[in-house]
Amino acid sequence: MGKSLSIRSFVKNGVNVIFILFMLLNFALKYAHLSFINGDVLLIPVMVGLVFFLFFLKREKVFSLFVQFRLFTALTLCFTVYFIFLDPVKDESLVYLISKVLLFLLFALFMALNTDEYKQQCLKWTAVVIFLSCVYGTFSQTIDSETFRLSFGFKNANSAGTLAAIAFGIILQNKFFKRYISLPMMIYLGYVIFMTGSRAALVVFVIALFFSDLRKMPVYKYLLLLLPVLLLLPYIIPYFSDMNSSNAIARMVSSISGKESMFSNRDHAYTWGIKTFLDELMGGHGLARYGWTDPKFSSANIVSNPHNGYLGLGIMMGILFAGIFVLMMFWNYAIYLIDFFKHKKEEMRTYFFIVTSILIAAFVESYLVGINELMTSLFWCCLANIQFEYYIKSRVELHQAQKSFAHVNQ
Repeated sequence: MGKSLSIRSFVKNGVNVIFILFMLLNFALKYAHLSFINGDVLLIPVMVGLVFFLFFLKREKVFSLFVQFRLFTALTLCFTVYFIFLDPVKDESLVYLISKVLLFLLFALFMALNTDEYKQQCLKWTAVVIFLSCVYGTFSQTIDSETFRLSFGFKNANSAGTLAAIAFGIILQNKFFKRYISLPMMIYLGYVIFMTGSRAALVVFVIALFFSDLRKMPVYKYLLLLLPVLLLLPYIIPYFSDMNSSNAIARMVSSISGKESMFSNRDHAYTWGIKTFLDELMGGHGLARYGWTDPKFSSANIVSNPHNGYLGLGIMMGILFAGIFVLMMFWNYAIYLIDFFKHKKEEMRTYFFIVTSILIAAFVESYLVGINELMTSLFWCCLANIQFEYYIKSRVELHQAQKSFAHVNQ
């Protein structure tokens, strides 16, 4: 027993270190000031995580892990069956398949082995890292090279805005900080959300409010505190950048009024993505083709990102397997969400906020199936914890029901 506990403790501590390292490296890949970091560096924590999983197998029942994270198991089977029977680029796709399975295992082990308090601390420090990165980016301002909008130190303005909205939601929904600390943080994050010009970030901001308990959280006060900051923005911006930038509200109003396409600077990517999808409607182009469009459909032989996670799945696996993947994901998500509202699981509120935000944002970004995409990692991490919580509750309820039934029959 003592040896079993020591191995479990060893695996837990090792997985925690590897998980945090993986998330920090994943974050660094999004940050413009850390552009010297290559995506291949993620292979290190992923492979080390496999070593800890092998130690885990020595004393734990791996079948139980597959049952606890049944959605991950089902999605892995979907990937594997497609890879065996239909994938046209097996040599390239094998790397993707192994990487994705190992990431599922890493996230599952992290959520299964740690306490709720530790997981909450990870949420807290996620918000802190995003906040500090945006602050640093404000004083060493960067401009999105594609849209020429403020990106607050990140490579992409939409990433900056969406991450700021996620951090805003984390702080809003939890009592991690005293009010005199949380209010300035939320005001500043609201400034970032609006000034990146990201409409997706505005949507995530609204979802953050929706998943907040308005009975306990005076959200209207936070919104009122944002108002004077927004009024001062035209005077503040010149100090940070000498370039004009459309804020998110202005772009949203322009979209609704018809002055600007809702999907401006996305139209060409969607067109190329749809043509690529239809080109191999049933068989797909292979697991290795995530976040990819066929350059033959572009005007200048350009490889582009379809900027739609669901379309990206279709390009990878074809309509049948992509449909199965999406159906399983949403079916389980609906079950988990109903359970969340039915049993009022306050500790799961932020996880559902992040998962819901990324499921919706995936309509305009390829957030569902990447390897070195921070949003993708946040999504699957949160979904791993939701799966574990749902499994534990179901098992406890079943055990209690069996005990009650046995007691009645005695």
